[in-house]
Amino acid sequence: MLKALRELGNLIGRPTLYDPIEADKVFVLEFDEDGNYVGLTQEQFQRSKVLLYFYRKGKGSNPPTLTPTIFLNIKSPGKSVKNLANAHKKLRNVPTIDLSDERILKDIASSVENLSRKTKVLLTVRINGKFMGEIDEFREALKARLREEGKSEWVKGVCAICGEERIVSGDISPFKFYTIDKPGYVIGFNKKHAYRSFPLCYECREFIKLGRQHVERNLTFTFAGGIKYSIIPDFVLGHENVRDEVLAVLTEGKKSASLKGESARRITADEEDILEILSEERDVMSFHFLFMEKQQSRELVHLYLQDVYPSRLKALFKAKSVVESLLSLESEFTYGTMWKFFATKNSADDFYEVIYRTFTGRPIDRGWLISRLIGRIREGIVESQTPRLTILDAFATFVFVLLTTKKEGVMDVRDSTYASLEEFLDTLPALDTPLKKGLFLMGALTEKLIRVQRRVRGSTPFYKVLKSLKMDERDLKGLLPRIRNKLEEYDHFRKGESILYAKASEYLSRAPSPWGMNVDELNFYFALGMGMYNHVAELIYGKEEVEDELEEQA
Repeated sequence: MLKALRELGNLIGRPTLYDPIEADKVFVLEFDEDGNYVGLTQEQFQRSKVLLYFYRKGKGSNPPTLTPTIFLNIKSPGKSVKNLANAHKKLRNVPTIDLSDERILKDIASSVENLSRKTKVLLTVRINGKFMGEIDEFREALKARLREEGKSEWVKGVCAICGEERIVSGDISPFKFYTIDKPGYVIGFNKKHAYRSFPLCYECREFIKLGRQHVERNLTFTFAGGIKYSIIPDFVLGHENVRDEVLAVLTEGKKSASLKGESARRITADEEDILEILSEERDVMSFHFLFMEKQQSRELVHLYLQDVYPSRLKALFKAKSVVESLLSLESEFTYGTMWKFFATKNSADDFYEVIYRTFTGRPIDRGWLISRLIGRIREGIVESQTPRLTILDAFATFVFVLLTTKKEGVMDVRDSTYASLEEFLDTLPALDTPLKKGLFLMGALTEKLIRVQRRVRGSTPFYKVLKSLKMDERDLKGLLPRIRNKLEEYDHFRKGESILYAKASEYLSRAPSPWGMNVDELNFYFALGMGMYNHVAELIYGKEEVEDELEEQA
């Protein structure tokens, strides 16, 4: 990943002393040539002045920057001024300024009175009409400060990134999840030997930082549920082998995603998803996917996917197309669809596991998968007693995961019209045994009964019989005749219902005894039939009758 970031940084341009930033307003503390405070001026933030503001983030948090330019803490301006003063003190041979002047805090306080708490304010200094970026002493002082980083760990050695013999250090990583303060990162638990674990030269450090800044600004997206991920391109055969439009997306950023216009399909929840564009490239490059969360001064890596090739992305999009066509979904299928089944208020670990399995094609335990899906379906029944869309999403998730984690390739997208009910069932990859097909059809027949009850009585008491979808084998074996009896009571066991009943009975009669499924599995396949009732009903009753039925239910 670090080598890929270095190459990206080198491709984009030369490293700069300052960091790229964005803000709403800029508060400028004005000093005369003798360093005396003369007042505060305000201006709108301008990207063209980033070099002049001379912002450089520090490795630690005290102070948070290496130069006297910081983001103002509106709630605690005193702390901001203190950090500003500390940053100034640590720079050698720079013009002296009096940051202890009491008027500074008063001016800041009066300036923020009418500002929203969400306003992003940059606080910087100007001496005798010049910003720090215009003063040679500040530029030279910052260069010296950067050379001193990791100085205690300096040694002449071979850089792990460029492979050249240079001055290297083990304490200048651009990422906070690597630190020699943690013994586990250090060979022999000796800080003096830290460079052996990760010897990095200063030039590579700057290129890696430049690559990281570009990725964070332009190649970081929302995956699902608010979690962020970054795409780091790795030019396996050199960037000259990559098509111009793909290279533009990677080096110019999200603006170039408009190359696809409105026709671009998404597989994540991000409106600016560029994965389809990347999937169209040949396997002359790969991608690293980094799911990292920033927690104040910490950086927590939740998931890192290495060497994902365009052909793998294409396989994911193909599986998405199969799912949407096969199940005739009413909305687009993305990883956002799957989020609700695997994430909780306290953890997204299960969701990260699904991402890992589907992106790498690693097998997944069906029992584990079904337990998560049926759990959310049960919640849906408790919440509304009309969980059809939740069941459809669960089925789509199940099929997508099956298609992307099996050894065989993803099947081709096919027309969603079928000659018979049997052909339809045979097409669904989840229903690969007579028992599963029988449970599925029994679920569809149950949904028919529930709709009849809702129309005739205005209520659905049969839901109580389903035991919140926690029925065991004995319950389900006795359920089919109960469904028939109820339909006959409502004078609604007609030709279509008779066909469904007969087919469900036929498949169940071919199942082994005992059935050999746990409660979660039994109820999952049963629930799929409830959710897919409209698809089944169209094959039996015809599309018009199903549409009329839906209008009555509305």
